[in-house]
Amino acid sequence: MKPVMLALALALFLSGCASEPIDRKQGDPRQAAPGMELNWLAARMTEQMMEKRSPSTLSEPIAVASFVDLDTLQDTNWMGLQLQESFIYELNRRGQVVVDFKLTGAIKVTPQGDFVLSRNYKDLATRLPISRILVGTFSRNKAGVLVNARIMDLRTKMVETTAQVLVPQQYLSGASNSFGRASPNRGYIYRSAIVGPSGRLVNPAY
Repeated sequence: MKPVMLALALALFLSGCASEPIDRKQGDPRQAAPGMELNWLAARMTEQMMEKRSPSTLSEPIAVASFVDLDTLQDTNWMGLQLQESFIYELNRRGQVVVDFKLTGAIKVTPQGDFVLSRNYKDLATRLPISRILVGTFSRNKAGVLVNARIMDLRTKMVETTAQVLVPQQYLSGASNSFGRASPNRGYIYRSAIVGPSGRLVNPAY
């Protein structure tokens, strides 16, 4: 009787494992706390990139750009900006030397608050100690948004390491307008400055 009960218990255990909704080997954003799914995916992408990084690059300063629409390479949105913030966090906690080029170097005190970050290139330093940069793109498909990231050497333009992930459609509910292409007031933010190979901020002619 005992062997029969043991076999039955083993069968129930195996059937439970087979129906497990989360692939523990590959990972799943459902493992993240509610509202943190995008950050969780950024963490997994960082792990992908860290697997192939050279130990000699650990001390080389790196900056993180906002992720941009693959169609234009000039537009970003709420998701592109949040990915940028998430990767700054993930790289820093893994010991990378991260440079935040949006820091103005001064505190702007106003009735609305005190500010030290800016997206106006005129407020930023003209030279920055940046030798590497993490850039990324996103493109939409029926399943969600495909995100690609890569760390590049600004001096040689060579790709050091890459990562890729799909942001499932269910985590983009209520934000579909952010991916509209018709006009900038549908969630897009247009870039106003870029960083050149020397670390100098450059105002592009567009």
